[in-house]
Amino acid sequence: MTTTASPFGLRPVSHPSGTVRMDQLTDGILSAYGTAIYTNTPIKRDTNGTLIPCTTGADVSIGVFAGCEFTASSKRFVLPYWPAAQTYDAGTMIAYYTSDPLITYEAQADGAVPLTENGESINLANASQGSVYTGQSTQAITATTTGATAGTFQIIGLAPYDDNDWGDAYTTLRVRISSYQGVIA
Repeated sequence: MTTTASPFGLRPVSHPSGTVRMDQLTDGILSAYGTAIYTNTPIKRDTNGTLIPCTTGADVSIGVFAGCEFTASSKRFVLPYWPAAQTYDAGTMIAYYTSDPLITYEAQADGAVPLTENGESINLANASQGSVYTGQSTQAITATTTGATAGTFQIIGLAPYDDNDWGDAYTTLRVRISSYQGVIA
């Protein structure tokens, strides 16, 4: 039984091809961008083409953040998260992320999710947050589904762990992006 709230963002776990692939974007986060972005934080493209965290409530998503590297003050940094307000030398920053709508993710809900909500849409429960020590997201998805209203993600099943079941206090689910921001080929 999942009785402890220990969310980890949206962790990519599978793809129909058998391999979850990462993309990269040079200068993918705006230099001095003021919000920290952690590994497994759901992201979207901003109007300027850079990556930013998804918001709570219904939003679009391209995938999840998977770390970055950049040069600042003649030093190279490779980090599992984007430090808020970090500046870098232009052309040196590489953001890693997922961007395939067929990727399946696991995420912990902020409450109990019963089997009757399988197939429903859901959203993020909180804004980008995580640990600067591990670089990992601590975001959860909301346990309340959106009903007939579109949501950012769709529940496609239960994460297959011995201590996880439908209706547990903090159910861990398998989801896919349902409001995909990218181009589907």
